[in-house]
Amino acid sequence: MIVAIIQARMGSARLPGKTMADVAGHPLLWHVVNRVRRARLVEKIIIATTSNPCDDAIAEFCRQEQIELCRGSEEDVLDRFYRAAASVHADNVVRITADCPLIDPAVVDKIVARFQQADCDYVSNTLRYTYPDGLDTEVFSFAALEQAWRGASKPSEREHVTPYLRSGKFRTANVESDTPVSPNQFRWTVDNLADLQFVRAVYGAMNGNGACGYKEILKLLRRRPELAAIQTEVISNEGYYRTLFRQAKSGAAPKLRLTQSQAWFERSKKVIPGCTQTFSKGHTQYVLGAAPIFLKSGKGCRVRDVDGNEYIDYVQGLLPNILGYAHEEVNAAVAAQLTEGHSFSLPHPLEVQLAERLIRLIPCAEMVRFGKNGSDATSGAVRAARAFTGRDRIACCGYHGWQDWYIGSTTRNLGVPQAVRNLTHPFRYNDLASLEQPFSEYFGEFAAVIMEPMNFVEPEPAFLADVKDLAHKNGALLIFDEICSGFHFGLGGAQKIFGVTPDMACFGKAMGNGFPISCVVGRRDVMKIFEEIFFSFTFAGEVASMAAAMKVLDILERTDALERIEANGRTLQDCVNAMAKEAGLVNRVRAVGRPQWSLLKFSDSSGADSPLMKSLFQQEAVKRGVLILATHNLSAAHDEPAIHQTLEVYGEVFKTLASWADDADPARFLDGPMVQPIFKVR
Repeated sequence: MIVAIIQARMGSARLPGKTMADVAGHPLLWHVVNRVRRARLVEKIIIATTSNPCDDAIAEFCRQEQIELCRGSEEDVLDRFYRAAASVHADNVVRITADCPLIDPAVVDKIVARFQQADCDYVSNTLRYTYPDGLDTEVFSFAALEQAWRGASKPSEREHVTPYLRSGKFRTANVESDTPVSPNQFRWTVDNLADLQFVRAVYGAMNGNGACGYKEILKLLRRRPELAAIQTEVISNEGYYRTLFRQAKSGAAPKLRLTQSQAWFERSKKVIPGCTQTFSKGHTQYVLGAAPIFLKSGKGCRVRDVDGNEYIDYVQGLLPNILGYAHEEVNAAVAAQLTEGHSFSLPHPLEVQLAERLIRLIPCAEMVRFGKNGSDATSGAVRAARAFTGRDRIACCGYHGWQDWYIGSTTRNLGVPQAVRNLTHPFRYNDLASLEQPFSEYFGEFAAVIMEPMNFVEPEPAFLADVKDLAHKNGALLIFDEICSGFHFGLGGAQKIFGVTPDMACFGKAMGNGFPISCVVGRRDVMKIFEEIFFSFTFAGEVASMAAAMKVLDILERTDALERIEANGRTLQDCVNAMAKEAGLVNRVRAVGRPQWSLLKFSDSSGADSPLMKSLFQQEAVKRGVLILATHNLSAAHDEPAIHQTLEVYGEVFKTLASWADDADPARFLDGPMVQPIFKVR
């Protein structure tokens, strides 16, 4: 028998009594029950509430409506839920919460039907949200529920019913909408008064129609967007993150054993300037003595250092490993190419095939040239722009690599001639006036504007389009540096998301899942200038990396990898912001940017950037097995167990930081030198 258990109580912290609040002449709970009753595949409904006297109102409601009821522990919700299922001899369970008065019976049936395929223990539409938040439905077997009831021991697993079922111990599946939306765009669950007012407004606009499906409601909200504006911003699953924070232990984690790391570090000092090939991978970017210095191996989202310590890796080689380390399909494609050679004396057909594919995917791409690093691509694009326009000056916004034309505009300009430095003019993101100023001062001298279309700040409405217009009015080209945003933000990059097509664009990093490859793509007439400029190097046509790129694009196009990256990134982002709030650090730590690549911003009490807070957070995370710089560089290999482990680590880190934040000298908690910035870009 398939039983829907509706989880209900009156004691909401944010909106007490919401379960029985009036909506269109009936209690909110009545609407939930009425909608679930319309699900064809649900055979019985039972409400699970607490033994607390404040929930007597729910018991009376059940008596009047002739609905079965089970009462139990207020704190141990898993036990209450299990006993409700056992009391009606459920074979399989549908979990619904009473704060979802717009639940759609057709969606419930779709998830139950997927569960009935009998290849999973747990099926939901919440592992990755493609429905509006508030249509949440979970279906699982009684056997799995009983196993969770017996095995779950953490407060977060007892208070929230299903975390144990999603921990990697069971076979799970996600059901997705055929018209996917972002949960941040449409949130229909009732957490606060504004949410209740929103639901009342929807029912009012639908004339109290309790049978309308979610697609009808979406149409209503698109016709009347002022209804959605009633709501205030709330973090999804905030209660779960609060529980993780409450159960977390406080205090510095034990130091890691880093004997071999230190030994390799001492050897590297003698033979490698700076002990690293890449500044951002060097020892100055971590708290020396607390973090590993050398890694030995990686698989998926996890790495091991030379001492054997394991970490969940949110650096992922500085963003290229979009599918994770040592991806079997990518490695097999490379191995197959290696057997036939990979660095040839003449061009290889893979160059053409990959170029054709990129042209299909990227809006601005009409022709393609390949490189190995992001700096190759950005510098090639700048040289092409100068050749095409016959001008020298460049306006830039963001980070664009190591070569003279760009790095000369930063504090890392040692060795760059002043004459070269004078030709590059940085401007501020979302500040058109800061670009207008150099255009006015050096009228007619600019070859191009090169910029990251987005990093961790959304563009203001029309900003990117205005930059393009301004560049073109001044006879300059627009170049989007999508080395980081490309593929992570979608197969067409940020230019596709924001609907602004540049003259050229640069892609790399994720394109090869760690194999070295980059490209310049762009307008045909502009790209033809590459036949005249010198953009040529031995390994530009190396095809093992191209084979990797072809396989990466195969996987990104045919699987839900990008969607999973976004969903897991959103979970981490929401967790950081919820726990910062719970720890009293809401003004000191926050996650910003798109979920696929979000930044943790650390501030001191005055609001200025805080390297100390960043160092303490990073130190305590890495000692607990989470390797992070200051961004969540998500890969498709970051699975549910890894994300859950990270959430628990963050609970301990935030609770520890909360106890240190107001100390007279919080630097005394560092295990080594503070993290040192390379130079400031953003």
